[in-house]
Amino acid sequence: MPHPTEPDHPVDPLARALCARYLDPARVRPVPAGPVFDLVSVPMPIGLDALDLMLRAGGPVGPVAADARAAVDRVGFLLTPGTLRAERGFAWWCRRHGLRTASDGDVVALPPLLGECTRMMWLVSPGAPGTGRTEPGLLLSALRRALGSQRMRAVCQETAP
Repeated sequence: MPHPTEPDHPVDPLARALCARYLDPARVRPVPAGPVFDLVSVPMPIGLDALDLMLRAGGPVGPVAADARAAVDRVGFLLTPGTLRAERGFAWWCRRHGLRTASDGDVVALPPLLGECTRMMWLVSPGAPGTGRTEPGLLLSALRRALGSQRMRAVCQETAP
């Protein structure tokens, strides 16, 4: 039987490390980014579009959290620690397009690992069966397409009679 702070299927070392950071897995928890994960945080509509594109592409997708609180309304993609530093230009591109990143020295609020939370949830939970680690190239491609779609929708709405 798994430890209460571990999901039923902690195959991924990222999921195991993340679980170790939760003192109470049924509560929203501030977790330090950097040692356990890097994060790219995007506005909800862009994040949902990007996640849909990634799932349709069939590549591995790692943990993805959503925070639907009115003041936040974002989706966070958890990446392998060190990704933002190692992937040349990735963090710069994200910030250039108004996306937020978190790594060493940053603290991120993550949804509970167990139970329900009405405004914060896992869209792809850590260590869920059939998941893997999000490839930075796949995420970047999906974000580019989602941003382009959002901009196109905005232009169409502005020019509609």
